[in-house]
Amino acid sequence: MKVFLRKIRVALTPRDWLLQTPLANGAIVSGRNRAGYGGRGVYIFRDALEPEFDHLEEFMTPGGVLLDIGGNTGIYTVKAAQFFRNHGGGTVVTYEPLPEMLAELNHNVSLNGFENVRLRSFCLGTQPGTADFWINFNRPASSSLVSRDPQARCRSTLVLRLDDVFPLEKLTRLDYVKIDVEGAESQVLAGARETFRKYRPIVQLETGHLDAKLELPDYSAWQSPGGPNKVCIPNENSKCEIARQLGWQKIS
Repeated sequence: MKVFLRKIRVALTPRDWLLQTPLANGAIVSGRNRAGYGGRGVYIFRDALEPEFDHLEEFMTPGGVLLDIGGNTGIYTVKAAQFFRNHGGGTVVTYEPLPEMLAELNHNVSLNGFENVRLRSFCLGTQPGTADFWINFNRPASSSLVSRDPQARCRSTLVLRLDDVFPLEKLTRLDYVKIDVEGAESQVLAGARETFRKYRPIVQLETGHLDAKLELPDYSAWQSPGGPNKVCIPNENSKCEIARQLGWQKIS
């Protein structure tokens, strides 16, 4: 019933208004009431928007570091930052190259008063340089280094490798990485091999457009029934047991 009522509220709310959503851990997410802007889904479904989002905190570690690659309006950033604030510290580094979405993400960080979030406005990929960044289907949430729409507008963006930029953050650990870059996941992974090999984080990959392979030894990939992502966990990490207890499927 609550979901139904929220859908009605979305339908009746003007398109230029912001939808403000409280998450289960106390964080607040604000987003535009427009398709493809990241505010509607989380407003309607709250933490249950995705199984991985719903259970994110169970896979996080107090004092840890989370990378949100493809931050969009910042739901993962905000939930993770609140977890760290509630549990004694930790750092979120978020990558969002689209200026409009970065502005909304920054608004959400300020709205919650977070001081543990670092916002970075460039793409992560295979090789450093410039590239076309495509606004697929005129939806910011579908923007990518990969063009999937023949009518898509594009902008020039800067691309860097995670292996080159992560050392500049002066962080000594990396615990969880969420990658949702609308089909460019394999490009991000290609530029992050040494970082992931060194720190062996949990890596969440969006699989809706391309099922990218992590290609690191001794990892297991888990997927919730019908979920849009897979979560790759080092075999030595005790969080594998959480995925098993949740009933997620271990995939090859």
